Amino acid sequence: MATRSETTVTINQPVEKVHAALTNEEFWKFDVANLSPEPGEVHEYAATDGGGEATLFEVLPLEVLPEAVRSMISQALKVKRVVTVGPLEDGNVNLDYTADVKGTPVSYEGEGTVSGDGETTTIDYDNEVSVNIPFMGDAIEPKVSEALGEILENEAKLIEQWIGDNL
Repeated sequence: MATRSETTVTINQPVEKVHAALTNEEFWKFDVANLSPEPGEVHEYAATDGGGEATLFEVLPLEVLPEAVRSMISQALKVKRVVTVGPLEDGNVNLDYTADVKGTPVSYEGEGTVSGDGETTTIDYDNEVSVNIPFMGDAIEPKVSEALGEILENEAKLIEQWIGDNL
């Protein structure tokens, strides 16, 4: 079973700059270096037709995980996340992501709609979290989903910061 959630983040930058950040390998290097207390890496980045795709190897230390998850694991989690960003069309951008947590039955994926209104950009995420543990997955999924929402909010702050420093 999977838990669905929605997360909306606001970035105080115009959509053109947000798209420019999301399609820039240097932004993703900044993102993985700062999103978690333990830095990750950009495994691969490829520009696509008006967009880009980033394959990220990230590390989630135990302290950022929900209590219910911490009790079941003994070390930081290694996450492979692939983010695909589409072209900017009529002030909107579509993106999607998939993520697998190495060595665990946890995965998450989602889609985002990036839209601008003057100097402000909103990203509306539709997320799906799966924890494939019999009898316990349904109880843990909402906690992982909540943590994912916090991660997406922190990532929005990093987008805003990187744009302010670089664009």
